[in-house]
Amino acid sequence: MLRFLVIAPLFAVPLLPVAALAQEVPAEAQMDMWCGTAFELMTRDAPADATPEKLASAKVYADGGALLLQRALPIYLEAGYTDDALADYRSDLEDSIGRVVNGTGRASDGAAYSFQDCSALIGQ
Repeated sequence: MLRFLVIAPLFAVPLLPVAALAQEVPAEAQMDMWCGTAFELMTRDAPADATPEKLASAKVYADGGALLLQRALPIYLEAGYTDDALADYRSDLEDSIGRVVNGTGRASDGAAYSFQDCSALIGQ
């Protein structure tokens, strides 16, 4: 009986859900995460001399980015990401997208999605 109690947990590991181990995220959620992060970065720091019109326009993209992230984050967690793994992923994604948004990246650091593709997700 004791031997069974020691061996049984070893057989339980293969029974874990494959999706939780693979962290497979649907393409739509990946796009929401990428575009939401891009909009968040684009609108994070408004220039001090921004006109009210520009601020209002930026707010549309800031709010849209927040909505996309609200849609994507739970899907990533359901796919098996831990809070820490998701935070690490988002940090890496921000670095990558930041190079695209700020134009400081190499030619190989191309955008995964166009501005038009992302804007369409928020009705713009």
